[in-house]
Amino acid sequence: MSAPIQKLAKFSRNIFSKINSDQNFPEKLKQLRLMINNITAKDVGFDIEQLKHSETYGQEEVAPVTYVKLWEDDIFTMGIFVVKPGGRLPLHDHPGMFGFCKVIHGEMNVTSFNPVKSIETEADEIPREIKEKLRPWQIPQTKKVQLNSDRSFTTSDECCFLNPQTGNIHELKPVGNTSAFLDILAPPYDHSRTGLRECHYYEDLSNGVGDIRWLTQTHQPLDFWCDSLPYFGPILDLPPLSPRT
Repeated sequence: MSAPIQKLAKFSRNIFSKINSDQNFPEKLKQLRLMINNITAKDVGFDIEQLKHSETYGQEEVAPVTYVKLWEDDIFTMGIFVVKPGGRLPLHDHPGMFGFCKVIHGEMNVTSFNPVKSIETEADEIPREIKEKLRPWQIPQTKKVQLNSDRSFTTSDECCFLNPQTGNIHELKPVGNTSAFLDILAPPYDHSRTGLRECHYYEDLSNGVGDIRWLTQTHQPLDFWCDSLPYFGPILDLPPLSPRT
């Protein structure tokens, strides 16, 4: 009998490999969310004590985030992010992607935004107090967004979900001590030279005030980087992708 995480990986591959052709995709997406909601730390072999026995633990400069890779292919990625106190996954987007974050340890605050417009921002649309913070070349990289959600998630909560239109830009911070969450993204990021799904980081020019915000693209923050740990859960052995997939 397959373990819950093996069933989840198989179902994820199945629905996202047919994302553009399956008329039942919305209904299957709901099924996937229900499956993710039931995943626990035990299901993925995660133990917070693993951090304390890793080679980097206790070093002077410890990575604020640790990543555990479960699966990665052209259809979807699945992994665990472990965010230490004071760390964060800074404000970033998921172009044309679906995402699921299920807390499996601790508590995580998620602030997410919805794009108000998909086209480039015109200079005369940007409020003067915001425009004064920008250089001319930053104006096309600045966008208006609406606050989608600002709340905390624990292991007893449902997963945090995003799609291309809702909650697509978000920031995640641990509440109190170290937190960890299972992360599924589909389709995955594409950082190739012609990639259409690069990860962009953002700075909130509105100082975190109001439901309507102005964000501008920025470089990956210097306080964000990851180290890694091996995966100790059930083996995920999905079949090779078919040529038509």
